[in-house]
Amino acid sequence: MKRLIIIIAAALAVLSPAPAQTTDNDIKAAQKTAKEASRKARSAEKSLRREGYRSYDIGTANASLRQYFQKVESGCTSIVGTSGPCITENLAKLTSLANAANEYAILNGGEIRGRITTSASSLSGAQIDNLVASFERLVEKDIRGELIPVAVFFKESGGRFSARAYCIVDEDAAARARRHAMELALAENALAEKYGTMVSDWIDEGFWKKGERQ
Repeated sequence: MKRLIIIIAAALAVLSPAPAQTTDNDIKAAQKTAKEASRKARSAEKSLRREGYRSYDIGTANASLRQYFQKVESGCTSIVGTSGPCITENLAKLTSLANAANEYAILNGGEIRGRITTSASSLSGAQIDNLVASFERLVEKDIRGELIPVAVFFKESGGRFSARAYCIVDEDAAARARRHAMELALAENALAEKYGTMVSDWIDEGFWKKGERQ
């Protein structure tokens, strides 16, 4: 019986998939990414200091910027939001995040406009404008929860605070938000019945997949 158990254990060890091995190329790629992130973090930190910004969060500015650029260099989608003068630091931060969401919506609205023009050529210019406007509004609302502020900075002038937020986007969740926004925008503009399959076609084409905007 003991011999049988040993044989079975040996067989399972042979059949089990071997753990992935880290190659020299993987190590070199990681080192290159880290080096580039550090370089960009130092450059951004110097620029922020010249403009009078300091870190909103506990910890060094360089550390948070390095973390941000590490994610960017690794392929994460990023967006930077800014705010005008606000009465408190926290309000400035919230305003900068709202600005980042607005920038993200406008960026994606431009991509959607191009896709609609080719996929739904029978729509008039006014219909396309209305559809894109609805899409941008809905995306801006939904994307706020998917923006991750990795590094936030503020500066004070005359008792007012301005902020700059370096954000990473949860792209998988953002893709779902964009699809949902498109579906709602079609419904709002009474176009869901005629163009409802358009979103499914885009999904099949990979338009919404993670990294499709890279």
